[in-house]
Amino acid sequence: MSILKRGQDGDALGGAAGTTALVLALNKPVYPIYVWFLAESAFQLSLLTALSMPLYLVVWYVSRVGNSRAARLGLVIVGVVDTLAIALIFGRESETLVFLFACLVLSGFAFYRCEVWLSRGLVAAIFVLFVLAESLIGGPLRPVTAGDMQNLAYLNITGAAALVAFIALRFPRQGRTD
Repeated sequence: MSILKRGQDGDALGGAAGTTALVLALNKPVYPIYVWFLAESAFQLSLLTALSMPLYLVVWYVSRVGNSRAARLGLVIVGVVDTLAIALIFGRESETLVFLFACLVLSGFAFYRCEVWLSRGLVAAIFVLFVLAESLIGGPLRPVTAGDMQNLAYLNITGAAALVAFIALRFPRQGRTD
């Protein structure tokens, strides 16, 4: 069985959460390289984004040992915390908060029908966090040139869109029972 397909318990949603966590973990050391080329004045700040890599690896591991619900919930929580931390590092103008939209999509796709209230609660909480963070987060921890900030915003918006597309393609669809 591939490391990307399913957890040990064969749960498709848990496997999808694990795959997504692994993709995010593997992207963490690459992101600063993108920033170095596209927004050099933000490079040193971007190194801090790799600190969350172990959290995504834990989610991947939890999915592999068969704790599907913990992996699915963990992925959403780690994604939200990671996004908010990076938004604090880069500031609101970096458009990092758009990654919360990926967390919203995960909250909708990663839970079973019997977990609908957990899913809806997460969607509502993430939406409220987005609105609050948009109004509360200020500038970056260190100065970033205006041009580099524009490039960083473009990188983050396209990265979030790519992540949402990956999630939409990776998470299974439920078949009809009739």
